Amino acid sequence: MWGIISSAFLGVYCLISFYIARRGWSIVHASNKVSKGIYCCCLGILVLTFPFTEIGQNFIPAINRVWVTTLGWYSMLAVVYIFLLLLLVDLVRMFDRLIKFVPVSVKNNLRTPFFIACFVVLFALAVLTYGTYNAQNPIITRYDFSIDKKASYLNRLRIVMVSDIHYGLIVDSIRIRKMVDLINGLQPDLILIGGDISEGTIHQQDALQLLKSLSQLKSKYGVFAVPGNHDRWSRDETVVRLFDEAGVNVLRDQWAKVADSLYIIGRDNPSTHGGSGGRKELEEIMRGVDSSLPLILLDHQPLELETAQQNQIDLQFSGHTHEGQIFPGNIITNLIYELDWGYMKKDHYHLIVSSGYGTWGPPVRIGTHSEIVCTTINFRP
Repeated sequence: MWGIISSAFLGVYCLISFYIARRGWSIVHASNKVSKGIYCCCLGILVLTFPFTEIGQNFIPAINRVWVTTLGWYSMLAVVYIFLLLLLVDLVRMFDRLIKFVPVSVKNNLRTPFFIACFVVLFALAVLTYGTYNAQNPIITRYDFSIDKKASYLNRLRIVMVSDIHYGLIVDSIRIRKMVDLINGLQPDLILIGGDISEGTIHQQDALQLLKSLSQLKSKYGVFAVPGNHDRWSRDETVVRLFDEAGVNVLRDQWAKVADSLYIIGRDNPSTHGGSGGRKELEEIMRGVDSSLPLILLDHQPLELETAQQNQIDLQFSGHTHEGQIFPGNIITNLIYELDWGYMKKDHYHLIVSSGYGTWGPPVRIGTHSEIVCTTINFRP
Protein backbone atom coordinates (compact mmCIF):
# COMPACT_ATOMS: atom_id res chain seq x y z
CA MET A 1 0.00 0.00 0.00
CA TRP A 2 2.77 2.39 0.97
CA GLY A 3 4.51 1.57 -2.34
CA ILE A 4 1.40 2.58 -4.30
CA ILE A 5 1.13 5.87 -2.40
CA SER A 6 4.84 6.61 -2.94
CA SER A 7 4.56 5.88 -6.67
CA ALA A 8 1.50 8.11 -6.99
CA PHE A 9 3.25 10.90 -5.11
CA LEU A 10 6.34 10.60 -7.33
CA GLY A 11 4.15 10.74 -10.44
CA VAL A 12 2.38 13.89 -9.26
CA TYR A 13 5.73 15.44 -8.27
CA CYS A 14 7.12 14.80 -11.77
CA LEU A 15 4.05 16.38 -13.42
CA ILE A 16 4.29 19.44 -11.18
CA SER A 17 8.02 19.76 -11.90
CA PHE A 18 7.37 19.52 -15.65
CA TYR A 19 4.72 22.24 -15.41
CA ILE A 20 7.15 24.56 -13.59
CA ALA A 21 9.94 23.78 -16.08
CA ARG A 22 7.72 24.54 -19.06
CA ARG A 23 6.39 27.79 -17.61
CA GLY A 24 9.91 28.92 -16.76
CA TRP A 25 11.23 28.02 -20.18
CA SER A 26 8.54 30.18 -21.81
CA ILE A 27 10.25 33.14 -20.11
CA VAL A 28 13.91 32.34 -20.85
CA HIS A 29 13.68 30.59 -24.24
CA ALA A 30 14.50 33.81 -26.11
CA SER A 31 17.38 34.72 -23.76
CA ASN A 32 21.10 34.14 -24.27
CA LYS A 33 22.87 30.86 -23.49
CA VAL A 34 24.12 32.07 -20.10
CA SER A 35 20.59 32.90 -18.91
CA LYS A 36 19.31 29.55 -20.16
CA GLY A 37 22.15 27.75 -18.40
CA ILE A 38 21.49 29.53 -15.10
CA TYR A 39 17.79 28.69 -15.39
CA CYS A 40 18.46 24.99 -16.05
CA CYS A 41 20.87 24.78 -13.09
CA CYS A 42 18.42 26.47 -10.70
CA LEU A 43 15.54 24.33 -11.93
CA GLY A 44 17.59 21.15 -11.56
CA ILE A 45 18.58 22.02 -7.99
CA LEU A 46 14.98 22.90 -7.13
CA VAL A 47 13.23 19.78 -8.42
CA LEU A 48 15.95 17.14 -7.89
CA THR A 49 17.02 17.99 -4.33
CA PHE A 50 14.01 16.29 -2.73
CA PRO A 51 14.22 12.90 -4.51
CA PHE A 52 18.02 12.78 -4.15
CA THR A 53 17.91 13.52 -0.41
CA GLU A 54 15.16 10.92 0.10
CA ILE A 55 17.23 8.28 -1.69
CA GLY A 56 20.53 9.35 -0.17
CA GLN A 57 19.55 9.71 3.49
CA ASN A 58 20.04 5.98 4.08
CA PHE A 59 23.68 6.33 3.03
CA ILE A 60 24.41 9.53 4.95
CA PRO A 61 25.99 9.50 8.44
CA ALA A 62 23.43 10.16 11.18
CA ILE A 63 25.15 13.41 12.17
CA ASN A 64 24.38 14.92 8.73
CA ARG A 65 20.96 13.35 8.24
CA VAL A 66 18.98 16.14 9.92
CA TRP A 67 20.02 18.97 7.65
CA VAL A 68 19.96 16.79 4.52
CA THR A 69 16.42 15.59 5.26
CA THR A 70 15.28 19.12 6.11
CA LEU A 71 16.78 20.52 2.90
CA GLY A 72 14.89 17.92 0.88
CA TRP A 73 11.56 18.71 2.52
CA TYR A 74 12.01 22.46 1.97
CA SER A 75 12.85 21.84 -1.68
CA MET A 76 9.68 19.78 -2.11
CA LEU A 77 7.54 22.48 -0.48
CA ALA A 78 9.12 25.17 -2.66
CA VAL A 79 8.16 23.14 -5.74
CA VAL A 80 4.58 22.75 -4.50
CA TYR A 81 4.07 26.43 -3.67
CA ILE A 82 5.73 27.68 -6.87
CA PHE A 83 3.37 25.36 -8.75
CA LEU A 84 0.30 26.66 -6.89
CA LEU A 85 1.29 30.28 -7.49
CA LEU A 86 1.97 29.68 -11.19
CA LEU A 87 -1.37 27.90 -11.43
CA LEU A 88 -3.02 30.97 -9.90
CA VAL A 89 -1.27 33.20 -12.45
CA ASP A 90 -2.53 31.00 -15.29
CA LEU A 91 -6.07 31.12 -13.90
CA VAL A 92 -5.88 34.93 -13.88
CA ARG A 93 -4.73 34.86 -17.50
CA MET A 94 -7.58 32.51 -18.42
CA PHE A 95 -10.23 34.73 -16.82
CA ASP A 96 -8.65 37.79 -18.43
CA ARG A 97 -9.34 36.28 -21.84
CA LEU A 98 -13.03 36.25 -20.89
CA ILE A 99 -13.56 39.58 -19.12
CA LYS A 100 -10.43 41.64 -20.02
CA PHE A 101 -9.55 43.12 -16.62
CA VAL A 102 -5.73 43.16 -16.83
CA PRO A 103 -4.44 46.49 -18.28
CA VAL A 104 -3.11 46.22 -21.83
CA SER A 105 0.08 48.03 -20.78
CA VAL A 106 0.83 45.20 -18.32
CA LYS A 107 0.11 42.44 -20.83
CA ASN A 108 2.22 44.04 -23.56
CA ASN A 109 5.19 44.80 -21.30
CA LEU A 110 8.00 42.37 -22.20
CA ARG A 111 9.27 42.45 -18.60
CA THR A 112 5.96 41.34 -17.06
CA PRO A 113 6.72 37.56 -17.21
CA PHE A 114 10.10 38.15 -15.53
CA PHE A 115 8.54 40.24 -12.75
CA ILE A 116 5.83 37.62 -12.23
CA ALA A 117 8.48 34.88 -11.97
CA CYS A 118 10.43 36.90 -9.39
CA PHE A 119 7.26 37.53 -7.39
CA VAL A 120 6.32 33.84 -7.43
CA VAL A 121 9.74 32.71 -6.17
CA LEU A 122 10.02 35.42 -3.50
CA PHE A 123 6.45 34.85 -2.29
CA ALA A 124 7.05 31.09 -2.01
CA LEU A 125 10.21 31.77 0.04
CA ALA A 126 8.29 34.19 2.27
CA VAL A 127 5.54 31.60 2.87
CA LEU A 128 8.11 28.94 3.83
CA THR A 129 9.87 31.37 6.17
CA TYR A 130 6.57 32.19 7.87
CA GLY A 131 5.66 28.49 8.06
CA THR A 132 8.97 27.67 9.74
CA TYR A 133 8.50 30.39 12.36
CA ASN A 134 4.90 29.28 12.89
CA ALA A 135 5.92 25.66 13.51
CA GLN A 136 8.58 26.67 16.04
CA ASN A 137 6.27 28.86 18.13
CA PRO A 138 3.29 26.92 19.52
CA ILE A 139 0.16 28.61 20.78
CA ILE A 140 -1.95 27.72 23.81
CA THR A 141 -5.52 26.84 22.79
CA ARG A 142 -7.97 27.14 25.68
CA TYR A 143 -11.39 25.58 26.22
CA ASP A 144 -13.74 25.99 29.18
CA PHE A 145 -17.00 24.07 29.53
CA SER A 146 -19.09 21.99 31.94
CA ILE A 147 -19.77 18.27 32.23
CA ASP A 148 -23.08 17.47 33.87
CA LYS A 149 -21.74 14.88 36.31
CA LYS A 150 -20.43 14.92 39.85
CA ALA A 151 -16.74 14.16 40.18
CA SER A 152 -16.58 13.25 43.85
CA TYR A 153 -14.89 16.17 45.62
CA LEU A 154 -13.64 17.85 42.41
CA ASN A 155 -15.55 20.89 41.19
CA ARG A 156 -13.08 21.92 38.50
CA LEU A 157 -10.23 20.27 36.64
CA ARG A 158 -7.57 21.77 34.38
CA ILE A 159 -6.35 19.29 31.77
CA VAL A 160 -3.40 20.06 29.52
CA MET A 161 -3.25 17.86 26.44
CA VAL A 162 -0.49 17.66 23.86
CA SER A 163 -0.33 15.35 20.86
CA ASP A 164 1.80 14.58 17.82
CA ILE A 165 5.12 15.59 19.33
CA HIS A 166 7.08 13.56 16.76
CA TYR A 167 10.32 13.49 18.71
CA GLY A 168 13.13 12.51 16.37
CA LEU A 169 15.28 14.07 13.67
CA ILE A 170 13.35 17.34 13.41
CA VAL A 171 11.72 17.77 16.84
CA ASP A 172 14.75 17.50 19.11
CA SER A 173 15.41 17.66 22.85
CA ILE A 174 15.41 21.48 22.84
CA ARG A 175 11.85 21.52 21.48
CA ILE A 176 10.81 18.91 24.05
CA ARG A 177 12.19 20.99 26.94
CA LYS A 178 10.36 24.03 25.60
CA MET A 179 7.14 22.01 25.51
CA VAL A 180 7.63 20.81 29.08
CA ASP A 181 8.20 24.38 30.29
CA LEU A 182 5.05 25.60 28.50
CA ILE A 183 2.94 22.79 29.98
CA ASN A 184 4.26 23.28 33.51
CA GLY A 185 3.59 27.01 33.19
CA LEU A 186 -0.12 26.22 32.78
CA GLN A 187 -0.17 24.53 36.23
CA PRO A 188 -2.22 21.52 35.09
CA ASP A 189 -4.15 19.18 37.34
CA LEU A 190 -3.81 16.43 34.75
CA ILE A 191 -1.60 15.98 31.66
CA LEU A 192 -2.60 13.88 28.65
CA ILE A 193 -0.39 12.95 25.69
CA GLY A 194 -2.44 11.97 22.66
CA GLY A 195 -0.04 9.79 20.68
CA ASP A 196 2.75 10.12 18.11
CA ILE A 197 5.17 10.93 20.88
CA SER A 198 8.09 9.89 18.68
CA GLU A 199 8.86 9.71 14.98
CA GLY A 200 8.80 5.96 14.40
CA THR A 201 11.07 3.48 16.14
CA ILE A 202 12.83 4.82 19.22
CA HIS A 203 15.79 3.02 20.76
CA GLN A 204 16.32 2.79 24.50
CA GLN A 205 19.03 5.48 24.51
CA ASP A 206 16.78 7.93 22.62
CA ALA A 207 13.86 7.00 24.87
CA LEU A 208 15.93 7.79 27.95
CA GLN A 209 16.84 11.20 26.54
CA LEU A 210 13.19 11.94 25.75
CA LEU A 211 11.96 10.69 29.11
CA LYS A 212 14.55 12.75 30.97
CA SER A 213 12.54 15.78 29.80
CA LEU A 214 9.07 14.24 30.08
CA SER A 215 9.81 13.20 33.67
CA GLN A 216 9.93 16.93 34.49
CA LEU A 217 6.22 17.33 33.71
CA LYS A 218 4.34 18.41 36.84
CA SER A 219 0.66 17.91 37.63
CA LYS A 220 -1.51 16.99 40.61
CA TYR A 221 -2.91 13.76 39.22
CA GLY A 222 -0.26 12.46 36.84
CA VAL A 223 0.58 12.08 33.17
CA PHE A 224 -1.25 9.63 30.89
CA ALA A 225 -0.47 8.79 27.27
CA VAL A 226 -1.67 6.61 24.41
CA PRO A 227 0.36 5.42 21.40
CA GLY A 228 -0.13 6.85 17.93
CA ASN A 229 0.47 5.37 14.50
CA HIS A 230 4.13 6.49 14.56
CA ASP A 231 4.80 5.08 18.02
CA ARG A 232 6.24 1.72 17.02
CA TRP A 233 8.01 1.63 20.38
CA SER A 234 4.64 0.80 21.97
CA ARG A 235 5.20 -2.85 20.94
CA ASP A 236 8.45 -2.93 22.93
CA GLU A 237 7.57 -3.71 26.55
CA THR A 238 11.02 -2.59 27.70
CA VAL A 239 10.50 0.92 26.30
CA VAL A 240 6.93 1.06 27.63
CA ARG A 241 8.30 0.20 31.07
CA LEU A 242 10.77 3.09 30.77
CA PHE A 243 7.84 5.44 30.12
CA ASP A 244 6.02 4.14 33.18
CA GLU A 245 9.14 4.54 35.33
CA ALA A 246 9.46 8.15 34.15
CA GLY A 247 5.91 8.87 35.35
CA VAL A 248 4.22 8.66 31.93
CA ASN A 249 1.45 6.07 32.26
CA VAL A 250 0.91 4.49 28.84
CA LEU A 251 -2.67 3.25 28.42
CA ARG A 252 -3.17 0.65 25.70
CA ASP A 253 -6.83 -0.35 25.77
CA GLN A 254 -6.84 0.31 29.51
CA TRP A 255 -8.42 2.69 31.97
CA ALA A 256 -7.24 4.46 35.09
CA LYS A 257 -9.25 6.02 37.90
CA VAL A 258 -8.00 9.49 38.81
CA ALA A 259 -8.39 10.96 42.31
CA ASP A 260 -11.37 8.64 42.92
CA SER A 261 -13.30 11.18 40.85
CA LEU A 262 -13.12 10.34 37.13
CA TYR A 263 -11.78 7.85 34.61
CA ILE A 264 -9.16 8.19 31.88
CA ILE A 265 -9.73 5.57 29.18
CA GLY A 266 -6.84 5.14 26.76
CA ARG A 267 -7.26 3.37 23.43
CA ASP A 268 -4.46 1.62 21.60
CA ASN A 269 -3.80 2.70 18.03
CA PRO A 270 -5.13 0.35 15.30
CA SER A 271 -1.81 0.34 13.41
CA THR A 272 -0.15 -1.29 16.43
CA HIS A 273 -2.09 -4.42 15.50
CA GLY A 274 -1.81 -4.03 11.74
CA GLY A 275 -5.37 -2.77 11.25
CA SER A 276 -8.54 -1.48 12.87
CA GLY A 277 -9.66 -4.94 13.96
CA GLY A 278 -6.78 -5.58 16.35
CA ARG A 279 -7.53 -3.32 19.27
CA LYS A 280 -10.22 -4.05 21.82
CA GLU A 281 -13.74 -2.74 21.50
CA LEU A 282 -14.43 0.29 23.68
CA GLU A 283 -17.23 -1.53 25.49
CA GLU A 284 -14.80 -4.30 26.43
CA ILE A 285 -12.17 -1.82 27.67
CA MET A 286 -14.72 -0.09 29.89
CA ARG A 287 -15.75 -3.14 31.89
CA GLY A 288 -15.56 -2.23 35.56
CA VAL A 289 -15.90 1.51 34.90
CA ASP A 290 -18.49 3.44 36.93
CA SER A 291 -20.25 5.53 34.27
CA SER A 292 -21.83 7.79 36.89
CA LEU A 293 -18.41 9.48 37.15
CA PRO A 294 -16.95 11.63 34.34
CA LEU A 295 -15.44 9.51 31.55
CA ILE A 296 -12.55 10.97 29.55
CA LEU A 297 -11.37 9.11 26.45
CA LEU A 298 -7.89 9.51 24.98
CA ASP A 299 -7.72 8.16 21.42
CA HIS A 300 -5.00 9.19 18.97
CA GLN A 301 -7.31 9.39 15.95
CA PRO A 302 -10.71 11.13 16.00
CA LEU A 303 -12.56 8.07 14.75
CA GLU A 304 -15.45 5.91 16.02
CA LEU A 305 -17.10 8.99 17.51
CA GLU A 306 -20.54 7.36 17.62
CA THR A 307 -19.08 4.45 19.57
CA ALA A 308 -17.70 6.88 22.14
CA GLN A 309 -21.09 8.58 22.47
CA GLN A 310 -22.91 5.26 22.83
CA ASN A 311 -20.55 4.26 25.65
CA GLN A 312 -21.35 7.41 27.64
CA ILE A 313 -17.98 9.09 27.07
CA ASP A 314 -18.20 12.68 28.29
CA LEU A 315 -15.03 14.07 26.75
CA GLN A 316 -12.69 12.75 24.07
CA PHE A 317 -9.23 14.10 23.27
CA SER A 318 -7.63 13.23 19.92
CA GLY A 319 -4.87 14.40 17.62
CA HIS A 320 -3.34 12.77 14.52
CA THR A 321 -4.75 15.14 11.88
CA HIS A 322 -2.21 18.00 12.33
CA GLU A 323 -5.16 19.94 10.84
CA GLY A 324 -3.45 19.23 7.54
CA GLN A 325 -0.24 20.95 8.78
CA ILE A 326 0.44 22.62 5.43
CA PHE A 327 -2.16 24.27 3.18
CA PRO A 328 -3.94 22.84 1.21
CA GLY A 329 -3.65 19.79 3.49
CA ASN A 330 -6.24 21.27 5.86
CA ILE A 331 -8.84 21.09 3.10
CA ILE A 332 -8.20 17.35 2.78
CA THR A 333 -8.34 16.60 6.53
CA ASN A 334 -11.55 18.61 6.78
CA LEU A 335 -13.11 16.29 4.20
CA ILE A 336 -11.83 13.10 5.85
CA TYR A 337 -12.74 13.77 9.49
CA GLU A 338 -15.97 14.95 11.04
CA LEU A 339 -13.77 17.24 13.14
CA ASP A 340 -10.14 17.69 12.10
CA TRP A 341 -9.40 20.42 14.64
CA GLY A 342 -11.11 22.29 17.45
CA TYR A 343 -14.12 21.59 19.64
CA MET A 344 -17.46 19.89 19.02
CA LYS A 345 -20.37 19.04 21.32
CA LYS A 346 -23.14 16.51 20.75
CA ASP A 347 -25.59 16.15 23.63
CA HIS A 348 -23.45 15.05 26.62
CA TYR A 349 -20.40 14.26 24.44
CA HIS A 350 -17.52 16.73 23.99
CA LEU A 351 -14.73 16.25 21.45
CA ILE A 352 -11.44 18.16 21.25
CA VAL A 353 -9.04 17.50 18.36
CA SER A 354 -5.58 19.06 18.55
CA SER A 355 -3.44 20.06 15.57
CA GLY A 356 -0.43 18.81 17.53
CA TYR A 357 2.81 20.19 18.90
CA GLY A 358 5.37 18.85 16.43
CA THR A 359 5.47 18.32 12.69
CA TRP A 360 5.68 15.32 10.40
CA GLY A 361 8.04 15.72 7.45
CA PRO A 362 8.92 19.36 6.84
CA PRO A 363 9.26 21.51 9.99
CA VAL A 364 6.68 23.90 8.59
CA ARG A 365 3.07 24.85 9.39
CA ILE A 366 1.06 26.90 6.92
CA GLY A 367 -2.63 27.51 7.57
CA THR A 368 -2.46 25.85 10.99
CA HIS A 369 -0.60 26.19 14.30
CA SER A 370 1.51 24.07 16.59
CA GLU A 371 -0.44 24.01 19.84
CA ILE A 372 -0.84 22.83 23.39
CA VAL A 373 -4.45 22.44 24.54
CA CYS A 374 -5.50 23.69 27.97
CA THR A 375 -9.04 22.65 28.96
CA THR A 376 -10.88 23.71 32.11
CA ILE A 377 -13.77 21.41 33.01
CA ASN A 378 -16.46 22.37 35.50
CA PHE A 379 -18.31 19.50 37.16
CA ARG A 380 -21.74 19.43 38.75
CA PRO A 381 -21.42 20.60 42.40
